[in-house]
Amino acid sequence: MRCPHFDSGACRSCTLLDLPRPRQLAEGRARVEQLVAPFLAPGTQWDPPIVGPEAGFRARGKMAVGGTAQAPVLTLPGQSAGTDLCDCPLYPPGVEEVLGGAKELIRRAQVPPYDVARRRGEIKNVLVTASPDGEHLLRLVLRSERALERIREHLPALLDAHPSVVAVTANIHPDHTTAVEGEQEIHLAGAASIAIRTGDVTLFSRPQSFLQTNTEVAGQLYRQAASWVREIAEEHGDAGPAGAPRIWDLYCGLGGFALHVARAVPRARVTGVEVSAQAIDGAREAAAAAGIGSATFLADDATRWAVDAAAGADGPPDLVVVNPPRRGLGTELAGWLERSGVADVIYSSCHPTTLAADLAAMPSLRVVAGRYVDMFPHTAHAEVIVRLRRTDLAQWGPTPVFEGAP
Repeated sequence: MRCPHFDSGACRSCTLLDLPRPRQLAEGRARVEQLVAPFLAPGTQWDPPIVGPEAGFRARGKMAVGGTAQAPVLTLPGQSAGTDLCDCPLYPPGVEEVLGGAKELIRRAQVPPYDVARRRGEIKNVLVTASPDGEHLLRLVLRSERALERIREHLPALLDAHPSVVAVTANIHPDHTTAVEGEQEIHLAGAASIAIRTGDVTLFSRPQSFLQTNTEVAGQLYRQAASWVREIAEEHGDAGPAGAPRIWDLYCGLGGFALHVARAVPRARVTGVEVSAQAIDGAREAAAAAGIGSATFLADDATRWAVDAAAGADGPPDLVVVNPPRRGLGTELAGWLERSGVADVIYSSCHPTTLAADLAAMPSLRVVAGRYVDMFPHTAHAEVIVRLRRTDLAQWGPTPVFEGAP
């Protein structure tokens, strides 16, 4: 992939774009495998990386607004404020046109861009979510509600010109921080969510719920987890009460892992837990749309819920899937998994360094399969999914000590 903005020096978000893609993948995979190597079971081999397209893959665009109300400029946070990046080659077809419509709305409504140095102005960011079917969710991040009346007045022109926009919201972000958005979301037009076909299910993303940036890679990631769960279920036979294994998906988000697992093992009882109520609403909507009645979704703190539920009458589950944020599982949840007796864990990590720290805290669980995940091509960001199995530590000797966590 080539990018004129990278070549001119105006944007350096794709820090590895000068490297050939095979080298990007080889070096990223080597870094991940080196981090996880101390925690592998004997004879474990890495499966081929999960890879998607090198361009047009971003499901979400986050653009900072600069320039003036008469001539707005959309760039990436942290990049040159004078360079418009609506034609970023990472965006799928249609996003550039929608961003152009957002600029026209800003002009028509005369909404002044937020000046960071002066702390003046109204519109801070424009956020777009794109579905594989060419639909778009548009969000306008504003400092206050001051410009909402003018935006509402001119919004019909945008919707007429861009029928792919199925929903528009305003996010109110009054604080002077580097955060992209605030807590308050105001619905302006269209649906409550956008449908995102991902792997073998359709997820429903609401404005403030987390969505994987790379839809193609996310689908492969969910399918891999489901494949491992199917293998585990077949190995155990009629596990769990009445042959129905109990599976927990902690930090389940929109339900991507839980729904794929429920499809792969229809007799399983799957419970997804996520602190975001918006994400749980989306997961329930996706389960209903797919006709999956064996998956239950709860809005709760994943660690607290797991500890409390395992102490109940049913005890711990047969298998746990975890997909934590960058900070990892943390000492409490990792400690609970170590003590729980759960035989199998699937861990999807967006930060391999914290994965390694968590693995060091769970010496009874060793990696028996793993795949490097190229979620963000052309960057040093690496992800990984590993399958863990509880084992007899005596056969392997001392547990390695990991000191690389932040």
